[in-house]
Amino acid sequence: NGTGSDLQIKSTKLLEGGSPCYTIPTKEFKEDQNLLRPGGAIILFGWGVVPNLLQDGRVFMNIETNAFVADLSVWKSQSSKTKLQSTYALPMPGYQVGFLEKSYDDSGWWAKYWLLVRKT
Repeated sequence: NGTGSDLQIKSTKLLEGGSPCYTIPTKEFKEDQNLLRPGGAIILFGWGVVPNLLQDGRVFMNIETNAFVADLSVWKSQSSKTKLQSTYALPMPGYQVGFLEKSYDDSGWWAKYWLLVRKT
């Protein structure tokens, strides 16, 4: 959280996958209010179902805050597999959000994203 003010985490949802959306926050996170204080960080993670003949083990996560909305997929956005599930982060008015890192496993087993949120 590089905004200099509190970041309200409204929701974190695993829309596709085999687990809940888990969090590992720094001490700046106030869990009872879902507030991430300035300078804090939070890791959100989940995993897919075991791949089988009927489905692959994808993960698709949605994050909504007072500063941005993001959809994060295990697939690269340019892939034909993500016509409906692309990876993006949209800032709310008065904020900037950017990807510091987008890493993907070529086989689709994992993806890692680093987002930085700032005020404009």
